[in-house]
Amino acid sequence: MTETMITYKTKFGVLYQGHVLDILKELPNESVDCIITSPPYWSLRDYGKQTNVIWGGDPNCKHEWILYNDKKSAFCGKCGAWYGQLGLEPTLDLYIEHLIWIMKELKRVLKKTGVIFWNHGDCYSSSGKGYGSVDPKYPSARNTRNSVRPNRSKIDIPQKCMCLQNYRFVLRCIDELGLILRNIVIWYKPNHMPSSVKDRFTAAYEPVFMLVKSKKYWFDLDAVRIPHKTENLKEHPLNHKDWENTEFNKRGKGAIVKPNPLGKNPGDVWVIPTQPFPEAHFATFPRKLVEPMIKAGCPQWICKKCGRARVRITKPTEEYSKKLGKSWHNHREDMVVGAGQKCDGGTTASYITIGWTDCGCNAGWVSGVVLDPFMGSGTVAVVAERLNRRWIGIELNEEYCEIAKKRLKKTIPKFCYN
Repeated sequence: MTETMITYKTKFGVLYQGHVLDILKELPNESVDCIITSPPYWSLRDYGKQTNVIWGGDPNCKHEWILYNDKKSAFCGKCGAWYGQLGLEPTLDLYIEHLIWIMKELKRVLKKTGVIFWNHGDCYSSSGKGYGSVDPKYPSARNTRNSVRPNRSKIDIPQKCMCLQNYRFVLRCIDELGLILRNIVIWYKPNHMPSSVKDRFTAAYEPVFMLVKSKKYWFDLDAVRIPHKTENLKEHPLNHKDWENTEFNKRGKGAIVKPNPLGKNPGDVWVIPTQPFPEAHFATFPRKLVEPMIKAGCPQWICKKCGRARVRITKPTEEYSKKLGKSWHNHREDMVVGAGQKCDGGTTASYITIGWTDCGCNAGWVSGVVLDPFMGSGTVAVVAERLNRRWIGIELNEEYCEIAKKRLKKTIPKFCYN
């Protein structure tokens, strides 16, 4: 990685300014533990001419640019390269193709145990700006060497129809890249933007796609469990004869199942307000949205030698053990060597974290790495710093790089340096 690409460093991370593909190609294989990002949505926002870059084509071509009608982007009449902003492609096909190129690189740099959280909203087809729409002012593709790439897709979206840009992209990630979709988290925004439309309901949520590259991956659900409400702590009889009971209580048919004493699974609907940030001129990633992603998806301790992440070890408290009708004893002698880091993780006073597994290398520990390839105003970096995780940020827009740097300096001034 050249020093010209590095725009800012902190104790835990580094921010790179440049084309996301150029920088990703410089990162080593399987070097990232967690990816958290939100790409520019198609046909939504103009980030300025400074974010125009060349996509595809022949890097050795002496491009002959044919301006698109918006005068903000162009195709090369010789090699078919496109010059413009990610998100302002003339067709949805081309936009998704660019995202696929990026996701291929993200999959390469992600560890086999890694997790991707991909926040991606949608748009509506209108005024000819739909999936496969063709602008009559734009020259049609011809079957000649000097023609531009076709701008008509195989499928047209009717006007006023949702484009499903996010789901079309994720389906390609599954079908073509082999990624595994584990969750679609619904991020409900209680302070969502009002809408003047009268023939549909206001959009009040966005999906966050949780993708992995292997069936076995690191995930610490206990780190993000939320306290039970009193009424939820009651025992619930179950009549399913094939029910496989929990580790707490195995009584076969008609089992009585107790909720997890560490708290309940937060589920896939998260109610989190957007977080306005004046300098960015639009609502940014809220910190409360990013925090559970990092806690659950990025290890706090990884062996410097073998690269294995530590896993939480829990035990029931003496009080809870008596409720179960089981004898309580000191489980410390059962712990893996060196896992003696004690903490009060069990806020319900029923289970506590007594330590973390240890690979036995005795080489020391480093935190996992969080990557945001579309860093924007730097929320992922700020949260990663607060949670003592290493991070990598990539941002093309120089203005947003400056905003991110200011936020990081304000958040962790003693760690920051240029």
